[in-house]
Amino acid sequence: MRIQLTGVAVAALLARAATAQTPPQQSTDATPVGVWRGTSTCLIRPSACNDEIVVYRIARLKAVDSLTLDARKIVRGEEQEMGVLTCYLVPTNGDLSCTIPQGVWHFRVRSDSLIGELRLRNNAKFRDVRALRAP
Repeated sequence: MRIQLTGVAVAALLARAATAQTPPQQSTDATPVGVWRGTSTCLIRPSACNDEIVVYRIARLKAVDSLTLDARKIVRGEEQEMGVLTCYLVPTNGDLSCTIPQGVWHFRVRSDSLIGELRLRNNAKFRDVRALRAP
């Protein structure tokens, strides 16, 4: 009986050591990489801004902390290109920021949702984005 308990204890210690040496990996659910579909809503009115149905394709660049965000809007059922942004990924929390001349886009993944906003240079919140990961 004592030999069995010792064997179990050794196995438990080995399993614990193996897990401790495995580097933590960001789950695919927490990464912004992928295709997202949702809405981008204007928050300052009147303005030239229009509410939009959007599709974002987010991909990694060679640098670990850089991504591209290919932004498109749906008009009459067709995707129209709005532009491709180069974004910075904060490795510790997965937040994404994309600087443009008018301000900064901020995005965060929450489960299967991409939550974002555009803040103007004066820090006014101009747009609100809510998107779901596309299958």
